[in-house]
Amino acid sequence: MPATLKAGDMVCGYNIIGLLGQGGFSQIYKAHSPDGTHVILKFPDVSMLGDQATYERFRREVAIGQKLDHPAIPHTISFIEGPDSVFLVMEYIEGPSLREYITEKAPLPIKEGLLLADQLAEAIDYLHSHGVCHRDLKPENIIVGPDNSIHILDFGSALLEGSRRVTWRWASNAFGTPDYMAPEQIQGKRGDVRTDVYALGMIVYEMLAGALPFEGDNVLAVMNQHLTGVPVSLCSFQPSIPAGIEAVIMKSIRRDPDERYRSASAFKKDLDNYADLDLSQFQSNPEAAVSGGVLTNHQIWVRTILVFVGFLALVVLIVLAAYLMHHH
Repeated sequence: MPATLKAGDMVCGYNIIGLLGQGGFSQIYKAHSPDGTHVILKFPDVSMLGDQATYERFRREVAIGQKLDHPAIPHTISFIEGPDSVFLVMEYIEGPSLREYITEKAPLPIKEGLLLADQLAEAIDYLHSHGVCHRDLKPENIIVGPDNSIHILDFGSALLEGSRRVTWRWASNAFGTPDYMAPEQIQGKRGDVRTDVYALGMIVYEMLAGALPFEGDNVLAVMNQHLTGVPVSLCSFQPSIPAGIEAVIMKSIRRDPDERYRSASAFKKDLDNYADLDLSQFQSNPEAAVSGGVLTNHQIWVRTILVFVGFLALVVLIVLAAYLMHHH
């Protein structure tokens, strides 16, 4: 398979329409299937085809896709291993990404933001109830359908209960998007249900505020904010946001996982009933340390730099593997 496919190319009977997106691990195309319907084809990056961890990610994504049956989760149709290519075939959903939606429309009216948040929380709770943690929730991985329906994509980083661990620690744990990564992910931990709740809170915050609570000039600065910073109040961006809504969202993005909602359904329940909440129950020390004890600024920077060094090591390994493959 060439590094990039173009419109009109045929792959195992699928007619390529065009490139939809490209990430660190894959390329995603829109295509006509042999039966004439539109589908998504997801290919691993060509330089990583020989890597066992990449193959495992794809196999896991197939297992997760075939395990789930929910309107907010596009169906995984098949996993094809052709003579020159390996790819996933998935249901195609028409519509912009939530990133495009936020860029164009945020801050969203409260009613619209809550409707999208409800759908997201319900879908995430469905995943969790089926033993799946997504671990890379972000607006780029969410499609807003024609009827404002939410669809969650990309389970390449997801953790399936009972599955064996992918061997490349940095790829499986800390290869998320810094803006939505929970502190425990930044510290290199696997993450769990509360990690997805953190990302959910960040996404809902951004939809309603039109901005994120942490900012930085680079990846390291953003990571450090998640580990040490106090998030900017939602009401500082949008004073009209009811106190109950702000309380729910700010609880979901607390540093310590034990202080967050323990499920997406608990988050949704409080968000739905924000006007009736006892706000005294939401008081928390904003300077509370990360789970595991108080860290000094020096320790935090060391941990953050270790994540960055691990990422660079991963890139070097990928380049080296690609070089060795092409010279054998």
